Amino acid sequence: MTTRTAPPPTVADLVRRRRVGIVAFLLAITAVAAVPGGLLWPEPAAGGETYAYGDIQPVRDLWWGLLVVLSGALVINVPAQALLTTLLVRRRGAAWATTGAVVMWIGTALYAVGGAGWAAAYYFATAPGVDASVIERINDDSAHLFGVMIPGALLVAVGTVIQAVGLWRSHAVPRWIPVLWLTIIATFVVPGNGIAGLLTALPMTAASLGTAYYAWRQA
Repeated sequence: MTTRTAPPPTVADLVRRRRVGIVAFLLAITAVAAVPGGLLWPEPAAGGETYAYGDIQPVRDLWWGLLVVLSGALVINVPAQALLTTLLVRRRGAAWATTGAVVMWIGTALYAVGGAGWAAAYYFATAPGVDASVIERINDDSAHLFGVMIPGALLVAVGTVIQAVGLWRSHAVPRWIPVLWLTIIATFVVPGNGIAGLLTALPMTAASLGTAYYAWRQA
């Protein structure tokens, strides 16, 4: 009876594992860091998606900083998620994973640009000495205010759903991971701030951590 031992890892294996580990770490850390963002996110006094002068002016620095940080984290988080999923799904479901990744990368670019524009528009509209009605005129021009951000968010969501199908078909990860990724659909129905926002963020965070772990383990 003979026994076979696994060959020692090559330099290429070690480099690949290190690279995947870095991407997995970035996905995990940005996912966790985004959770308190929903709790800090201000709630419009009148409801809806736009904010009045009184909502933003007292917290204009927090508003700008929060949007910049979240937009920066998004640029890291979503591409990392897309990349790790394509690494996990190598055979069955690979076309789904690749298509979803491309859609997510395009959506991320649009969403980040739109978020930065939204942060700047409200920040300067609530500066000392600026008429309070300026922000109302900005809100009335919703095509320019949300014209890039909303399509970006939709593309990120659609791409995530497509990749979830690929993960489900591949059997590369436990089934709970693609199921939790599908909860991104709820973010278009449930408000993104306060406790409700926290409840929608937790499943996505768990899916991020699961994807990061299994991608690193596979490497």
